[in-house]
Amino acid sequence: MNVLLVYARLYADCLRQAFNGVRKNLWTLLLPTGLNLAWLYLSALVAPLGIIGGFLVGLLMAALASCYLYFVSEIVSHSVVATAEFRRSFGAYFWSILNLFFVIWIVEMLLGYTLGTSRNGSFIVLGLKLIALVLLSAAPESIYLKGTYGGLATIQSSIAFVQEHWIEWLLPTVLLGAIWIALPNAFPYGTIGGLLSTLAQGMLLHVGMLFRGHLFSALDRSTHRQRMFKYRSS
Repeated sequence: MNVLLVYARLYADCLRQAFNGVRKNLWTLLLPTGLNLAWLYLSALVAPLGIIGGFLVGLLMAALASCYLYFVSEIVSHSVVATAEFRRSFGAYFWSILNLFFVIWIVEMLLGYTLGTSRNGSFIVLGLKLIALVLLSAAPESIYLKGTYGGLATIQSSIAFVQEHWIEWLLPTVLLGAIWIALPNAFPYGTIGGLLSTLAQGMLLHVGMLFRGHLFSALDRSTHRQRMFKYRSS
């Protein structure tokens, strides 16, 4: 019972810090939706270019992801951010993200060659992707909080973190993911309902990412015993 109370207090503290960050940077609540719209528009423009278009899509995804992680990183570090920082944000973690994408692309290509002709190949690939989704769930935080640069370094950092803190980390992550998936059901069908649900999902994603950033820091910088002492006596 003490363990549940301690981690409830830890999660509440991380959520409080996330909301404080949002309060100081309200405009960033629209950032996920805005970047997603930019992604949909720009990727549609370059996709018809064939192989070159596929290459540009990868670069675009890395740049937009870098932009978002930059602002999340600044807010998690208790900074106040401004739209003038957009130019800097696109390159802040660009190469770290691109290196990770490259390793994932190589692995997916090898799996395609190895299992492409197998009768159960698609199911095996799906299972491996689900495992990778869990093991790489802390990859964004590894990039902007631990400063990993190489793709393999980011993967190793994320796996090591998840292995050490898998219950404390995955429990709220899965809960937030379930709420995010179910959120559109709370809005009426139609254009307005779709717009509102998209905005709500973007805002929830943003709060969730800030929460994850504070949780990652709290777990990575303390042991279970230290957390028990700190939050049991608070």
